[in-house]
Amino acid sequence: MKKCISLFLCLLMILIAVAVPVGAAETEKREKNPIIFIAGSSVDICDAEGNIIPTGFEVLTEGDDDEEGGLSTDAIIESAMNILKPFLLEGLPLNKWDNYGKALYDELAPIWDETMIGKDGNAKYGTGVSAAEIAHWDKKIATVDEGKDGKFKVRDYDFRYDWRLSPYDHADRLHEYIKTLLKTTKCDQVSLVSRCIGGAVVTAYLEKYGSEGLVKKVVYDETLSNGASVISDSFTGNIKFNDKIIQAYLLESEYFGLQDIGIDLRGVNELLLTLAETAIDYMTQSGKLNMALWSVEKLYNRLAEAFVPSILLATGIGTWGSYWCSVYEEDYDKALNFVFGEEGSERRTEYAGLVEKLEYMRDHIIIDRNELYKTFAEEYNVEIGVIASYGLVNPPIGARADETGDCLVGAQDASFGATASGVFDKLSDEYIAQRVAEGYGDYISPDGKIDASTCLFPETTWFIKNKHHDYWTAVSYIGEYFTQFTNVTSSSNNKNLARFLVHDNDATGQIVNMTEENCQDGSWITDVEQEPTIKSVWQAFVDFIKTLFKAIKELFDGTLFN
Repeated sequence: MKKCISLFLCLLMILIAVAVPVGAAETEKREKNPIIFIAGSSVDICDAEGNIIPTGFEVLTEGDDDEEGGLSTDAIIESAMNILKPFLLEGLPLNKWDNYGKALYDELAPIWDETMIGKDGNAKYGTGVSAAEIAHWDKKIATVDEGKDGKFKVRDYDFRYDWRLSPYDHADRLHEYIKTLLKTTKCDQVSLVSRCIGGAVVTAYLEKYGSEGLVKKVVYDETLSNGASVISDSFTGNIKFNDKIIQAYLLESEYFGLQDIGIDLRGVNELLLTLAETAIDYMTQSGKLNMALWSVEKLYNRLAEAFVPSILLATGIGTWGSYWCSVYEEDYDKALNFVFGEEGSERRTEYAGLVEKLEYMRDHIIIDRNELYKTFAEEYNVEIGVIASYGLVNPPIGARADETGDCLVGAQDASFGATASGVFDKLSDEYIAQRVAEGYGDYISPDGKIDASTCLFPETTWFIKNKHHDYWTAVSYIGEYFTQFTNVTSSSNNKNLARFLVHDNDATGQIVNMTEENCQDGSWITDVEQEPTIKSVWQAFVDFIKTLFKAIKELFDGTLFN
Protein backbone atom coordinates (compact mmCIF):
# COMPACT_ATOMS: atom_id res chain seq x y z
CA MET A 1 0.00 0.00 0.00
CA LYS A 2 2.85 2.41 0.85
CA LYS A 3 4.41 1.77 -2.57
CA CYS A 4 1.10 2.54 -4.23
CA ILE A 5 0.72 5.75 -2.23
CA SER A 6 4.27 6.78 -3.09
CA LEU A 7 3.72 6.08 -6.77
CA PHE A 8 0.45 8.02 -6.65
CA LEU A 9 2.12 11.02 -4.99
CA CYS A 10 4.92 11.01 -7.55
CA LEU A 11 2.43 10.94 -10.41
CA LEU A 12 0.45 13.71 -8.71
CA MET A 13 3.56 15.90 -8.38
CA ILE A 14 4.40 15.37 -12.04
CA LEU A 15 0.87 16.30 -13.07
CA ILE A 16 0.97 19.42 -10.91
CA ALA A 17 4.31 20.45 -12.37
CA VAL A 18 2.93 20.10 -15.88
CA ALA A 19 -0.51 21.56 -15.27
CA VAL A 20 0.31 24.59 -13.08
CA PRO A 21 1.70 27.59 -15.04
CA VAL A 22 5.24 28.43 -14.02
CA GLY A 23 6.02 32.09 -13.16
CA ALA A 24 8.40 34.05 -15.36
CA ALA A 25 11.04 34.10 -12.63
CA GLU A 26 11.09 30.30 -12.51
CA THR A 27 11.70 29.99 -16.24
CA GLU A 28 14.64 32.37 -16.46
CA LYS A 29 17.49 31.10 -18.60
CA ARG A 30 20.80 32.78 -19.34
CA GLU A 31 21.01 34.63 -22.64
CA LYS A 32 24.20 34.53 -24.69
CA ASN A 33 24.14 38.09 -26.01
CA PRO A 34 27.27 40.25 -25.76
CA ILE A 35 26.57 43.67 -24.26
CA ILE A 36 27.68 46.92 -25.86
CA PHE A 37 27.75 49.83 -23.43
CA ILE A 38 27.00 53.31 -24.78
CA ALA A 39 27.76 56.04 -22.26
CA GLY A 40 26.78 59.70 -22.38
CA SER A 41 28.90 62.83 -22.03
CA SER A 42 31.34 61.14 -19.64
CA VAL A 43 33.43 60.20 -22.69
CA ASP A 44 36.41 62.54 -23.05
CA ILE A 45 36.61 64.80 -26.11
CA CYS A 46 40.13 65.43 -27.39
CA ASP A 47 41.88 67.71 -29.84
CA ALA A 48 43.60 66.43 -32.99
CA GLU A 49 46.71 65.51 -30.96
CA GLY A 50 44.71 63.47 -28.44
CA ASN A 51 44.78 66.02 -25.59
CA ILE A 52 41.56 66.23 -23.56
CA ILE A 53 39.65 69.48 -24.03
CA PRO A 54 37.09 70.76 -21.50
CA THR A 55 33.52 70.83 -22.79
CA GLY A 56 31.61 72.60 -20.01
CA PHE A 57 31.99 75.56 -17.73
CA GLU A 58 35.17 74.00 -16.36
CA VAL A 59 36.77 75.71 -19.35
CA LEU A 60 36.86 78.83 -17.17
CA THR A 61 39.00 77.09 -14.56
CA GLU A 62 41.53 75.68 -17.04
CA GLY A 63 44.93 77.33 -16.76
CA ASP A 64 45.87 80.61 -15.08
CA ASP A 65 47.76 83.77 -15.95
CA ASP A 66 51.02 81.86 -16.32
CA GLU A 67 49.69 78.89 -18.30
CA GLU A 68 48.97 78.64 -21.98
CA GLY A 69 45.26 79.09 -22.53
CA GLY A 70 44.70 80.86 -19.24
CA LEU A 71 42.97 84.24 -19.22
CA SER A 72 44.85 87.16 -17.68
CA THR A 73 43.11 89.56 -15.32
CA ASP A 74 43.38 92.37 -17.89
CA ALA A 75 41.82 90.18 -20.59
CA ILE A 76 38.92 89.27 -18.31
CA ILE A 77 38.30 92.94 -17.44
CA GLU A 78 38.44 93.95 -21.09
CA SER A 79 35.94 91.25 -22.10
CA ALA A 80 33.60 92.20 -19.27
CA MET A 81 33.65 95.85 -20.33
CA ASN A 82 32.95 94.94 -23.97
CA ILE A 83 29.85 93.05 -22.81
CA LEU A 84 28.73 95.68 -20.30
CA LYS A 85 28.83 98.65 -22.66
CA PRO A 86 25.90 97.61 -24.90
CA PHE A 87 24.14 96.20 -21.84
CA LEU A 88 24.24 99.53 -19.99
CA LEU A 89 24.10 102.00 -22.89
CA GLU A 90 21.52 100.34 -25.17
CA GLY A 91 19.90 97.42 -23.37
CA LEU A 92 18.70 98.83 -20.07
CA PRO A 93 17.72 102.37 -21.18
CA LEU A 94 16.47 101.62 -24.72
CA ASN A 95 15.51 97.93 -24.48
CA LYS A 96 17.73 97.22 -27.50
CA TRP A 97 19.70 94.03 -26.97
CA ASP A 98 21.05 93.02 -30.39
CA ASN A 99 24.50 94.52 -29.87
CA TYR A 100 24.60 93.08 -26.34
CA GLY A 101 23.90 89.58 -27.68
CA LYS A 102 26.57 90.02 -30.36
CA ALA A 103 29.13 91.27 -27.84
CA LEU A 104 28.32 88.39 -25.50
CA TYR A 105 28.90 85.85 -28.27
CA ASP A 106 32.04 87.56 -29.62
CA GLU A 107 33.71 87.61 -26.20
CA LEU A 108 32.74 84.11 -25.06
CA ALA A 109 32.91 82.09 -28.29
CA PRO A 110 36.74 82.08 -28.54
CA ILE A 111 36.94 80.53 -25.07
CA TRP A 112 34.76 77.54 -26.07
CA ASP A 113 35.86 77.44 -29.70
CA GLU A 114 37.07 73.81 -29.67
CA THR A 115 33.97 72.72 -27.79
CA MET A 116 31.55 73.81 -30.50
CA ILE A 117 30.22 71.74 -33.32
CA GLY A 118 30.70 73.63 -36.59
CA LYS A 119 27.90 75.50 -38.30
CA ASP A 120 27.79 72.69 -40.86
CA GLY A 121 27.00 70.17 -38.09
CA ASN A 122 30.46 68.57 -38.07
CA ALA A 123 33.24 68.63 -35.47
CA LYS A 124 35.74 71.48 -35.79
CA TYR A 125 39.55 71.17 -35.94
CA GLY A 126 39.52 67.38 -35.81
CA THR A 127 38.22 67.29 -32.23
CA GLY A 128 36.40 64.20 -30.96
CA VAL A 129 37.05 60.94 -29.14
CA SER A 130 40.74 60.11 -29.42
CA ALA A 131 41.68 57.79 -32.28
CA ALA A 132 43.68 55.68 -29.83
CA GLU A 133 40.63 55.06 -27.64
CA ILE A 134 38.44 54.10 -30.58
CA ALA A 135 41.20 51.81 -31.90
CA HIS A 136 41.46 50.14 -28.47
CA TRP A 137 37.80 49.13 -28.42
CA ASP A 138 37.76 48.23 -32.11
CA LYS A 139 40.69 45.90 -31.53
CA LYS A 140 38.99 44.32 -28.54
CA ILE A 141 35.82 43.38 -30.40
CA ALA A 142 37.85 41.98 -33.28
CA THR A 143 40.28 39.85 -31.27
CA VAL A 144 38.78 38.93 -27.90
CA ASP A 145 36.18 36.19 -27.59
CA GLU A 146 34.46 37.12 -24.34
CA GLY A 147 31.60 35.12 -22.90
CA LYS A 148 32.76 31.62 -23.79
CA ASP A 149 31.03 30.47 -20.62
CA GLY A 150 27.84 32.23 -21.74
CA LYS A 151 28.37 35.22 -19.46
CA PHE A 152 28.81 38.79 -20.60
CA LYS A 153 29.23 41.96 -18.53
CA VAL A 154 28.12 45.53 -19.22
CA ARG A 155 31.63 46.93 -19.58
CA ASP A 156 33.05 44.13 -21.76
CA TYR A 157 32.59 46.28 -24.86
CA ASP A 158 32.27 50.07 -24.99
CA PHE A 159 31.19 51.96 -28.09
CA ARG A 160 33.07 55.27 -28.03
CA TYR A 161 31.68 58.19 -30.00
CA ASP A 162 31.68 61.97 -30.15
CA TRP A 163 28.58 62.61 -28.08
CA ARG A 164 28.29 66.22 -29.30
CA LEU A 165 27.26 65.16 -32.81
CA SER A 166 23.94 63.99 -34.16
CA PRO A 167 23.36 60.35 -33.12
CA TYR A 168 22.89 59.54 -36.79
CA ASP A 169 26.56 60.38 -37.36
CA HIS A 170 27.37 57.19 -35.40
CA ALA A 171 24.74 54.77 -36.69
CA ASP A 172 26.80 53.29 -39.54
CA ARG A 173 29.91 52.78 -37.40
CA LEU A 174 27.85 51.22 -34.60
CA HIS A 175 26.33 48.85 -37.17
CA GLU A 176 29.78 47.68 -38.28
CA TYR A 177 30.85 47.45 -34.63
CA ILE A 178 27.92 45.14 -33.87
CA LYS A 179 28.54 42.91 -36.89
CA THR A 180 32.23 42.54 -35.99
CA LEU A 181 31.37 41.67 -32.38
CA LEU A 182 28.83 39.03 -33.45
CA LYS A 183 31.42 37.45 -35.72
CA THR A 184 34.00 37.43 -32.92
CA THR A 185 31.71 36.00 -30.26
CA LYS A 186 29.81 33.68 -32.63
CA CYS A 187 26.52 35.04 -31.30
CA ASP A 188 23.37 35.91 -33.26
CA GLN A 189 22.36 39.10 -31.45
CA VAL A 190 23.71 41.76 -29.09
CA SER A 191 22.24 43.77 -26.24
CA LEU A 192 22.71 47.53 -25.99
CA VAL A 193 22.92 49.28 -22.62
CA SER A 194 22.77 53.08 -22.82
CA ARG A 195 23.08 55.87 -20.31
CA CYS A 196 22.15 59.55 -20.43
CA ILE A 197 22.44 60.91 -23.99
CA GLY A 198 23.70 57.51 -25.14
CA GLY A 199 20.03 56.56 -25.37
CA ALA A 200 19.64 58.76 -28.45
CA VAL A 201 22.41 56.81 -30.20
CA VAL A 202 20.50 53.58 -29.56
CA THR A 203 17.24 55.08 -30.78
CA ALA A 204 18.81 56.45 -33.96
CA TYR A 205 20.55 53.14 -34.62
CA LEU A 206 17.36 51.09 -34.18
CA GLU A 207 15.40 53.53 -36.33
CA LYS A 208 17.91 52.96 -39.14
CA TYR A 209 18.99 49.33 -38.67
CA GLY A 210 16.60 47.76 -36.16
CA SER A 211 14.72 45.78 -38.80
CA GLU A 212 17.85 43.69 -39.45
CA GLY A 213 17.29 41.89 -36.13
CA LEU A 214 20.81 42.16 -34.71
CA VAL A 215 19.65 43.59 -31.36
CA LYS A 216 17.93 41.35 -28.81
CA LYS A 217 17.60 43.68 -25.83
CA VAL A 218 18.05 47.37 -25.02
CA VAL A 219 18.38 49.14 -21.68
CA TYR A 220 17.65 52.86 -21.41
CA ASP A 221 19.30 53.76 -18.09
CA GLU A 222 18.31 57.27 -16.99
CA THR A 223 18.45 58.45 -20.56
CA LEU A 224 17.38 61.78 -21.99
CA SER A 225 16.24 60.18 -25.24
CA ASN A 226 12.56 60.72 -24.41
CA GLY A 227 13.06 64.38 -23.58
CA ALA A 228 14.38 66.40 -20.66
CA SER A 229 12.70 69.53 -19.36
CA VAL A 230 15.93 71.26 -18.30
CA ILE A 231 17.18 71.16 -21.91
CA SER A 232 13.83 71.83 -23.57
CA ASP A 233 13.19 74.81 -21.28
CA SER A 234 16.70 76.18 -21.81
CA PHE A 235 16.54 75.86 -25.60
CA THR A 236 13.23 77.72 -25.70
CA GLY A 237 14.21 80.37 -23.14
CA ASN A 238 11.48 79.13 -20.79
CA ILE A 239 13.39 80.06 -17.65
CA LYS A 240 11.80 80.51 -14.23
CA PHE A 241 13.27 80.77 -10.74
CA ASN A 242 11.77 79.03 -7.72
CA ASP A 243 12.99 79.79 -4.22
CA LYS A 244 12.31 76.32 -2.80
CA ILE A 245 13.94 74.57 -5.75
CA ILE A 246 17.04 76.77 -5.36
CA GLN A 247 17.21 75.93 -1.67
CA ALA A 248 16.73 72.20 -2.27
CA TYR A 249 19.30 72.17 -5.08
CA LEU A 250 21.91 73.77 -2.83
CA LEU A 251 21.28 71.21 -0.08
CA GLU A 252 21.27 68.39 -2.62
CA SER A 253 24.53 69.53 -4.22
CA GLU A 254 26.18 69.74 -0.82
CA TYR A 255 24.99 66.21 0.01
CA PHE A 256 26.03 64.52 -3.23
CA GLY A 257 28.90 66.79 -4.20
CA LEU A 258 27.95 66.31 -7.84
CA GLN A 259 26.87 68.96 -10.29
CA ASP A 260 27.05 69.10 -14.06
CA ILE A 261 28.54 72.60 -13.86
CA GLY A 262 31.65 71.11 -12.30
CA ILE A 263 31.37 72.39 -8.72
CA ASP A 264 31.85 69.91 -5.89
CA LEU A 265 30.32 71.49 -2.80
CA ARG A 266 31.75 68.81 -0.55
CA GLY A 267 35.06 70.66 -0.71
CA VAL A 268 33.62 74.04 0.28
CA ASN A 269 34.03 75.37 3.82
CA GLU A 270 31.09 74.06 5.85
CA LEU A 271 30.50 77.38 7.59
CA LEU A 272 30.25 79.22 4.26
CA LEU A 273 27.70 76.68 3.06
CA THR A 274 25.73 77.12 6.27
CA LEU A 275 25.86 80.88 5.81
CA ALA A 276 24.51 80.56 2.26
CA GLU A 277 21.79 78.15 3.40
CA THR A 278 20.64 80.33 6.30
CA ALA A 279 20.63 83.42 4.08
CA ILE A 280 18.48 81.67 1.48
CA ASP A 281 16.26 80.23 4.21
CA TYR A 282 15.65 83.68 5.70
CA MET A 283 15.03 85.26 2.31
CA THR A 284 12.65 82.43 1.46
CA GLN A 285 10.62 82.66 4.66
CA SER A 286 10.45 86.46 4.57
CA GLY A 287 9.50 86.60 0.90
CA LYS A 288 12.60 88.65 0.05
CA LEU A 289 14.02 85.90 -2.15
CA ASN A 290 10.84 85.80 -4.22
CA MET A 291 11.06 89.58 -4.63
CA ALA A 292 14.68 89.28 -5.78
CA LEU A 293 13.85 86.44 -8.17
CA TRP A 294 10.89 88.43 -9.53
CA SER A 295 13.28 91.29 -10.35
CA VAL A 296 15.74 88.91 -12.03
CA GLU A 297 12.94 87.32 -14.08
CA LYS A 298 11.67 90.73 -15.11
CA LEU A 299 15.12 91.69 -16.40
CA TYR A 300 15.59 88.26 -17.98
CA ASN A 301 12.34 88.54 -19.93
CA ARG A 302 13.66 91.74 -21.51
CA LEU A 303 17.00 90.35 -22.68
CA ALA A 304 16.23 86.62 -23.11
CA GLU A 305 16.12 86.63 -26.91
CA ALA A 306 19.62 88.06 -27.07
CA PHE A 307 21.13 86.48 -23.95
CA VAL A 308 20.13 82.78 -24.14
CA PRO A 309 20.94 82.05 -27.82
CA SER A 310 24.28 83.84 -27.45
CA ILE A 311 25.18 81.78 -24.37
CA LEU A 312 24.03 78.49 -25.92
CA LEU A 313 25.94 79.06 -29.15
CA ALA A 314 29.05 80.62 -27.59
CA THR A 315 29.53 77.74 -25.13
CA GLY A 316 28.84 75.15 -27.84
CA ILE A 317 25.90 73.65 -25.91
CA GLY A 318 23.36 74.87 -28.45
CA THR A 319 25.32 73.18 -31.26
CA TRP A 320 25.40 69.70 -29.72
CA GLY A 321 23.07 67.44 -31.68
CA SER A 322 22.84 64.99 -28.77
CA TYR A 323 21.27 67.68 -26.57
CA TRP A 324 18.75 68.55 -29.26
CA CYS A 325 17.48 64.97 -29.00
CA SER A 326 16.23 65.91 -25.52
CA VAL A 327 14.03 68.80 -26.70
CA TYR A 328 10.34 67.93 -26.51
CA GLU A 329 8.47 67.42 -29.76
CA GLU A 330 6.07 70.25 -28.96
CA ASP A 331 9.02 72.60 -28.24
CA TYR A 332 11.26 71.64 -31.15
CA ASP A 333 10.34 74.19 -33.82
CA LYS A 334 10.12 76.94 -31.21
CA ALA A 335 13.61 75.99 -29.98
CA LEU A 336 15.06 76.06 -33.51
CA ASN A 337 13.62 79.53 -34.07
CA PHE A 338 14.76 80.75 -30.66
CA VAL A 339 18.38 79.55 -30.92
CA PHE A 340 19.03 79.94 -34.66
CA GLY A 341 16.45 82.53 -35.66
CA GLU A 342 13.44 82.29 -37.93
CA GLU A 343 13.75 80.62 -41.32
CA GLY A 344 15.45 82.98 -43.77
CA SER A 345 17.19 84.97 -41.04
CA GLU A 346 20.92 85.64 -41.22
CA ARG A 347 21.80 83.37 -38.30
CA ARG A 348 19.53 80.55 -39.51
CA THR A 349 21.21 80.67 -42.94
CA GLU A 350 24.64 80.71 -41.31
CA TYR A 351 23.85 77.50 -39.39
CA ALA A 352 21.97 75.82 -42.27
CA GLY A 353 24.08 72.65 -42.26
CA LEU A 354 23.65 72.06 -38.52
CA VAL A 355 19.94 72.90 -38.59
CA GLU A 356 19.42 70.41 -41.43
CA LYS A 357 20.83 67.65 -39.23
CA LEU A 358 18.66 68.73 -36.31
CA GLU A 359 15.55 68.74 -38.46
CA TYR A 360 16.39 65.24 -39.69
CA MET A 361 16.53 64.07 -36.06
CA ARG A 362 13.24 65.79 -35.35
CA ASP A 363 11.52 64.04 -38.23
CA HIS A 364 12.94 60.58 -37.51
CA ILE A 365 13.36 60.11 -33.73
CA ILE A 366 11.64 63.07 -32.04
CA ILE A 367 8.19 63.10 -33.62
CA ASP A 368 5.95 60.27 -32.34
CA ARG A 369 8.67 58.80 -30.14
CA ASN A 370 6.32 56.38 -28.42
CA GLU A 371 5.21 54.90 -31.73
CA LEU A 372 8.87 54.45 -32.63
CA TYR A 373 9.59 52.53 -29.41
CA LYS A 374 6.54 50.36 -30.05
CA THR A 375 7.93 49.56 -33.49
CA PHE A 376 11.20 48.46 -31.90
CA ALA A 377 9.36 46.20 -29.46
CA GLU A 378 6.54 44.82 -31.60
CA GLU A 379 7.96 44.70 -35.13
CA TYR A 380 11.70 44.33 -34.49
CA ASN A 381 11.21 42.09 -31.39
CA VAL A 382 13.59 44.17 -29.28
CA GLU A 383 13.03 43.72 -25.55
CA ILE A 384 13.27 47.11 -23.85
CA GLY A 385 14.21 47.69 -20.22
CA VAL A 386 14.03 51.12 -18.61
CA ILE A 387 15.67 52.50 -15.45
CA ALA A 388 14.55 55.84 -13.99
CA SER A 389 15.52 57.60 -10.78
CA TYR A 390 13.66 60.21 -8.76
CA GLY A 391 13.59 62.05 -5.45
CA LEU A 392 16.05 64.78 -6.46
CA VAL A 393 15.46 68.26 -7.84
CA ASN A 394 16.75 69.25 -11.26
CA PRO A 395 18.78 72.44 -11.91
CA PRO A 396 16.62 75.35 -10.68
CA ILE A 397 16.32 77.27 -13.93
CA GLY A 398 13.59 75.69 -16.04
CA ALA A 399 9.89 76.37 -15.71
CA ARG A 400 9.41 72.64 -15.00
CA ALA A 401 12.18 72.34 -12.40
CA ASP A 402 9.72 71.27 -9.69
CA GLU A 403 9.45 67.77 -11.21
CA THR A 404 11.03 64.88 -9.34
CA GLY A 405 14.05 63.40 -11.08
CA ASP A 406 17.69 62.41 -10.74
CA CYS A 407 19.21 65.94 -10.81
CA LEU A 408 19.15 66.03 -14.61
CA VAL A 409 16.16 64.25 -16.13
CA GLY A 410 12.66 63.96 -14.70
CA ALA A 411 11.19 60.60 -13.72
CA GLN A 412 8.29 60.92 -16.15
CA ASP A 413 10.66 61.38 -19.11
CA ALA A 414 13.28 58.83 -18.04
CA SER A 415 10.60 56.17 -17.49
CA PHE A 416 8.81 56.81 -20.79
CA GLY A 417 5.58 58.01 -19.30
CA ALA A 418 5.15 57.32 -15.58
CA THR A 419 2.71 59.55 -13.72
CA ALA A 420 4.81 61.38 -11.14
CA SER A 421 4.10 63.94 -8.46
CA GLY A 422 6.13 67.11 -7.97
CA VAL A 423 9.33 66.81 -5.98
CA PHE A 424 7.69 68.21 -2.82
CA ASP A 425 4.32 66.51 -3.31
CA LYS A 426 2.63 63.13 -3.52
CA LEU A 427 -0.03 61.81 -5.83
CA SER A 428 -3.43 62.73 -4.43
CA ASP A 429 -5.31 60.28 -2.24
CA GLU A 430 -8.19 60.39 -4.72
CA TYR A 431 -5.92 59.49 -7.63
CA ILE A 432 -4.31 56.61 -5.75
CA ALA A 433 -7.69 55.28 -4.60
CA GLN A 434 -8.97 55.34 -8.16
CA ARG A 435 -5.92 53.51 -9.52
CA VAL A 436 -6.16 50.89 -6.77
CA ALA A 437 -9.86 50.36 -7.56
CA GLU A 438 -8.93 49.89 -11.22
CA GLY A 439 -6.46 47.15 -10.29
CA TYR A 440 -3.24 49.17 -10.56
CA GLY A 441 -2.32 49.29 -6.89
CA ASP A 442 0.92 47.35 -7.41
CA TYR A 443 2.15 50.11 -9.72
CA ILE A 444 1.94 52.83 -7.04
CA SER A 445 5.22 53.44 -5.22
CA PRO A 446 5.20 53.01 -1.42
CA ASP A 447 5.89 56.74 -1.01
CA GLY A 448 2.87 57.65 -3.19
CA LYS A 449 4.93 59.64 -5.71
CA ILE A 450 5.00 57.37 -8.79
CA ASP A 451 2.37 55.49 -10.81
CA ALA A 452 4.29 53.11 -13.08
CA SER A 453 1.20 51.75 -14.83
CA THR A 454 1.24 54.61 -17.35
CA CYS A 455 4.78 53.80 -18.55
CA LEU A 456 5.25 52.62 -22.11
CA PHE A 457 6.88 49.42 -20.79
CA PRO A 458 5.50 49.09 -17.24
CA GLU A 459 6.63 45.49 -16.71
CA THR A 460 10.25 46.18 -17.56
CA THR A 461 10.68 49.59 -15.93
CA TRP A 462 12.43 50.06 -12.59
CA PHE A 463 12.46 53.17 -10.38
CA ILE A 464 15.25 54.04 -7.94
CA LYS A 465 14.66 56.72 -5.34
CA ASN A 466 17.35 59.11 -4.10
CA LYS A 467 19.95 58.13 -6.72
CA HIS A 468 21.94 60.88 -8.43
CA HIS A 469 22.24 60.75 -12.22
CA ASP A 470 26.03 60.45 -11.96
CA TYR A 471 25.86 57.20 -9.93
CA TRP A 472 26.06 54.20 -12.26
CA THR A 473 25.03 51.48 -9.82
CA ALA A 474 21.97 50.44 -11.82
CA VAL A 475 23.89 49.61 -14.99
CA SER A 476 25.44 46.43 -13.63
CA TYR A 477 22.79 45.66 -11.01
CA ILE A 478 19.70 45.87 -13.22
CA GLY A 479 20.95 46.42 -16.77
CA GLU A 480 23.26 43.43 -16.80
CA TYR A 481 20.66 41.17 -15.19
CA PHE A 482 17.92 42.22 -17.63
CA THR A 483 20.08 41.65 -20.70
CA GLN A 484 21.60 38.34 -19.60
CA PHE A 485 18.46 36.43 -18.61
CA THR A 486 15.08 35.71 -20.18
CA ASN A 487 11.72 36.72 -18.74
CA VAL A 488 13.04 39.36 -16.34
CA THR A 489 10.24 41.75 -15.37
CA SER A 490 9.68 44.18 -12.53
CA SER A 491 6.97 41.97 -11.07
CA SER A 492 8.67 38.58 -11.48
CA ASN A 493 12.39 37.82 -11.38
CA ASN A 494 14.78 35.51 -9.60
CA LYS A 495 16.63 38.34 -7.89
CA ASN A 496 13.49 39.52 -6.10
CA LEU A 497 14.15 42.86 -7.72
CA ALA A 498 11.18 45.09 -6.91
CA ARG A 499 9.66 47.64 -9.28
CA PHE A 500 10.51 50.39 -6.78
CA LEU A 501 13.93 50.56 -5.18
CA VAL A 502 15.96 52.91 -3.00
CA HIS A 503 19.60 53.89 -3.40
CA ASP A 504 21.16 53.56 0.03
CA ASN A 505 23.52 56.55 -0.11
CA ASP A 506 24.36 56.68 3.59
CA ALA A 507 25.31 53.04 4.01
CA THR A 508 26.54 50.68 1.31
CA GLY A 509 25.59 52.73 -1.73
CA GLN A 510 23.64 49.74 -2.99
CA ILE A 511 20.12 49.42 -4.35
CA VAL A 512 17.53 47.86 -2.02
CA ASN A 513 13.84 47.18 -2.47
CA MET A 514 11.60 50.06 -1.42
CA THR A 515 9.35 49.56 1.61
CA GLU A 516 7.14 51.85 3.65
CA GLU A 517 10.00 52.02 6.16
CA ASN A 518 12.76 53.22 3.79
CA CYS A 519 10.82 55.28 1.22
CA GLN A 520 11.24 58.65 2.93
CA ASP A 521 12.44 61.73 1.07
CA GLY A 522 16.07 62.78 1.30
CA SER A 523 17.28 65.52 3.62
CA TRP A 524 17.66 67.91 0.66
CA ILE A 525 13.86 67.83 0.36
CA THR A 526 12.77 67.56 3.99
CA ASP A 527 15.10 70.34 5.17
CA VAL A 528 13.45 72.88 2.88
CA GLU A 529 10.86 75.00 4.66
CA GLN A 530 7.72 74.72 2.55
CA GLU A 531 5.24 76.91 4.42
CA PRO A 532 6.56 80.25 5.76
CA THR A 533 5.26 81.32 9.17
CA ILE A 534 5.95 84.35 11.39
CA LYS A 535 7.94 82.12 13.74
CA SER A 536 9.99 80.55 10.96
CA VAL A 537 10.85 83.97 9.50
CA TRP A 538 12.11 85.18 12.87
CA GLN A 539 13.98 81.98 13.58
CA ALA A 540 15.49 81.99 10.09
CA PHE A 541 16.67 85.58 10.63
CA VAL A 542 18.25 84.71 13.98
CA ASP A 543 20.03 81.67 12.50
CA PHE A 544 21.36 83.77 9.64
CA ILE A 545 22.71 86.53 11.95
CA LYS A 546 24.34 83.97 14.28
CA THR A 547 26.03 82.24 11.36
CA LEU A 548 27.12 85.57 9.85
CA PHE A 549 28.81 86.69 13.07
CA LYS A 550 30.50 83.32 13.41
CA ALA A 551 31.84 83.62 9.85
CA ILE A 552 33.11 87.17 10.51
CA LYS A 553 34.86 85.99 13.68
CA GLU A 554 36.57 83.12 11.85
CA LEU A 555 37.52 85.49 9.03
CA PHE A 556 39.36 87.78 11.46
CA ASP A 557 40.85 84.75 13.25
CA GLY A 558 42.23 83.55 9.93
CA THR A 559 40.50 80.16 10.22
CA LEU A 560 37.59 80.60 7.79
CA PHE A 561 39.43 79.26 4.75
CA ASN A 562 41.75 76.78 6.50
